[in-house]
Amino acid sequence: MDIADLYHSRISNPLLNTSYPLHPEDWRQYKTSGTLSFEGEEEVSFYIHIPFCPHLCSYCEYTRMLLPAKEFQQQYLDTLKTDILRFKEEHPNLTLRGFDIGGGTPTALNDDCFNTLLNLYDEAISGMALATDFEPSIESTISLLSTTKLAAIAHHGIKRVSIGLQSTSAPLLHEHRRREATTEELAQVITLAHDAGIKKVNIDLMYGLQHQTHESLLADLDVIQHVHPEQVTLYELRTNMIHQNPTHTIDWLFDAYSLLFDRLTELGYNSQFGQNTFSVIPDDQGLSSYLRHRMLQGGSYKGFGISAQSMSHKGLAYNKGKNLTHIAELLASNTFEGGHTYRLPPPELCSKYIAIAGYGGRFSLRHASELLGTDAQEHFHSQITFCMQEHLLRYSKNDILSITPKGFRHHGAVFSLFYLP
Repeated sequence: MDIADLYHSRISNPLLNTSYPLHPEDWRQYKTSGTLSFEGEEEVSFYIHIPFCPHLCSYCEYTRMLLPAKEFQQQYLDTLKTDILRFKEEHPNLTLRGFDIGGGTPTALNDDCFNTLLNLYDEAISGMALATDFEPSIESTISLLSTTKLAAIAHHGIKRVSIGLQSTSAPLLHEHRRREATTEELAQVITLAHDAGIKKVNIDLMYGLQHQTHESLLADLDVIQHVHPEQVTLYELRTNMIHQNPTHTIDWLFDAYSLLFDRLTELGYNSQFGQNTFSVIPDDQGLSSYLRHRMLQGGSYKGFGISAQSMSHKGLAYNKGKNLTHIAELLASNTFEGGHTYRLPPPELCSKYIAIAGYGGRFSLRHASELLGTDAQEHFHSQITFCMQEHLLRYSKNDILSITPKGFRHHGAVFSLFYLP
């Protein structure tokens, strides 16, 4: 099947988006024992996964669980500390490009354990060379950002907070088992964050939720206009996130994104069509340095915590607990390492990078070439030629291939052309 036939066979398949591998069995031959090697790496980003939430939203498929008793919170943090300090001891000369703390909801930890988490962050970066654009970030929700926790976040040098708003529609949120927040509450939290010394607040919005309408999206944008955070991130609810049939058509999703994009740019947010991040700060990209390094530059990253993902130039790994139901059993092992490790050949590493970068609507041929060990322009000649002829991709900033509005309507079909069998 040639590239054109492959593309047209995929445009109606909602499972083809920016996930890779397309099926877990695709990597069976690359599975290996032991932990992922970071030998030869010079730069890395860190990610800490805190899986605890006060309630479980129905649309979320990240590894998360209801917030346990303080004893288990502390035990989880103790295990994190063991894994982080061991990794640092084994790799003493790495430059740290970024650091994200996500989940779950990290700020769901009780005050004592949250302070322990921030002290662990200090230990993790202590003695490491930090990149000039190092910008750590932490995730939260409005209801779990107290004045005390905001002050602690800023005190430890974390200057970006990402708030999962998702929607301002109370009926939609209740349907997905999530608490709504008023515009006044959101505005107050953003003001408190800025007063504490946090320079950037990002707001997450989702489109594609069941029973969501374009009218409700316009209401979300009215709130964004009122509170005016520095950054906004759009998340499309994709079929592989919810293990069910799509709740909206491809055309509805395209129109919803177009509506959000047009309005956000009218409000002064910088982005390009097909990108899911927006910022009022020019050239900011709307990302933490962890995501810039991982998504835009194909950089290596190390994940700590249950089910956390890591990637180096040797392959990819998932920590224990991807399908965890009983946390006590895992905590008893005193490490989250040793889940699934895949030693990947260069073409698979490149495909994984393109999948990650494709979430933001673009990828770098230079970074793809570095992972392939050969010229990506030549390697993907057939795919690039087809996408250019059909106006599905365009060049931006020299080596960057960015999706066009026509391509974005079927972004899964476009980016999956670069996933090699």
